[in-house]
Amino acid sequence: MVAAAITLWTMFALWLVAPLVAAPVSVGNAAAAVLCAELVALLAWSYGAESCDERTCAPLAQAAGIAARTDVPALAAVVLVVSMVRIRRGVA
Repeated sequence: MVAAAITLWTMFALWLVAPLVAAPVSVGNAAAAVLCAELVALLAWSYGAESCDERTCAPLAQAAGIAARTDVPALAAVVLVVSMVRIRRGVA
């Protein structure tokens, strides 16, 4: 869950810093969207697997947990790289 925590922290920081460095509005919006996706995936995983003792009891919760640990952090890395390129180039 370290990847999920780093994703949350990084996207929240990007969302806060984007207006301060005169980044395009889409940078902050993308960071906010990834932040919300990560929170939804983590909540779906935690609520779906809360009282689950069997491995196959909540397939949707397991899928949300996998997305929160791998898919959304990969998407966040792409958003971070593209945002830094856009900020560096000054593309509006």
